[in-house]
Amino acid sequence: MLNETGRPSKCVRCEIVPNFLLPQEQMDLLLEKLNSKYKVYGPVRKGVEYAFGPVTTAKDLCLDYTTTILPPKKFFTPPRETIFKFHGDKIIGVEEIIPEEKQILLGIHACDMASFNFLDRVFLGFRSDPRYLKRRNNFLIFALTCKEVLDTCFCQSMGTGPVVPTGYDVLITDIGGKYLLETATSEGEQLLKPLGLQEAGVEDLEAKRGCLENLKGRFKKSVDRARIVDLAFNSQEHPVWKKYGSICLACGQCAMVCPTCFCFDVRDSVDLSLESGERYREWDVCLLKEFAEVALGGNFRSSRDARLRQFICHNLSYGVMQYNLMKCVGCGRCIRACPVHIDITEIARELKEGSI
Repeated sequence: MLNETGRPSKCVRCEIVPNFLLPQEQMDLLLEKLNSKYKVYGPVRKGVEYAFGPVTTAKDLCLDYTTTILPPKKFFTPPRETIFKFHGDKIIGVEEIIPEEKQILLGIHACDMASFNFLDRVFLGFRSDPRYLKRRNNFLIFALTCKEVLDTCFCQSMGTGPVVPTGYDVLITDIGGKYLLETATSEGEQLLKPLGLQEAGVEDLEAKRGCLENLKGRFKKSVDRARIVDLAFNSQEHPVWKKYGSICLACGQCAMVCPTCFCFDVRDSVDLSLESGERYREWDVCLLKEFAEVALGGNFRSSRDARLRQFICHNLSYGVMQYNLMKCVGCGRCIRACPVHIDITEIARELKEGSI
């Protein structure tokens, strides 16, 4: 559980915690236990893609998934939420409805776990967002060691994967015919102990290490993390922006699927009587022309290359300067979503090598 500073509100466990083995055919046993007390969300199939949705049985759950269309940040900072409602000259506060039962996010990959760390610094840093904090603390996290590496993945070079170091209650790893369940919190341990599962041994942890070593050699994309922060920051006049800005559609899909993009707009919606309405906030995207538009039509990022530069530099440089943490987690969603195949790792390479 986090406090208002984004830090754990209790000490990290120092004692040796038990790890368990779950035969794959008994996944329904685990899900039945979880669903008896929690609302469970996990990766489910949506056509040829995957998304996070409600999970009740093993048939629903896709633990061999590669990546999801939208990141799991939607559970902590929804695409749209009402701030308050008004009627006449009266403001009616909106008390957010948090489910009575706690919820579980199951199957979170290393890159998305790293995105939670960044979002915590944004929403629980200088000023704490109470709604974000409530939602964050209402979830237990079951992380998942990846099984596959997509051609668009580069988390290894960003230091965000494939190992999941911290931040979870339980870590799930497929070690062949069975799942290794590693507990990191008392809540995670209390959930698993009543199931009567076999405790994992040293050989099971070794099997997990073997899985991770196999993953590490399969990444095809990378970013020079040690140099890119300064390279991107000092690249304002680099011709790479015009090169890719000329083909960018400014559709905003890259920012919409980014697990760490946090910008939002605040709008008022008034009914036809002009007597009542609501103020709400919704995700906003720096690739859209209206994002940097100010009064009287002024726009300090009117060109597509300037907006593309902002998105890339925020991910590779500005995030470190703002929050002392790299914003990009190497999930590759922006690469997969781009209709004209703009690749953030290629831009980083060209900034490094000076090749146009």
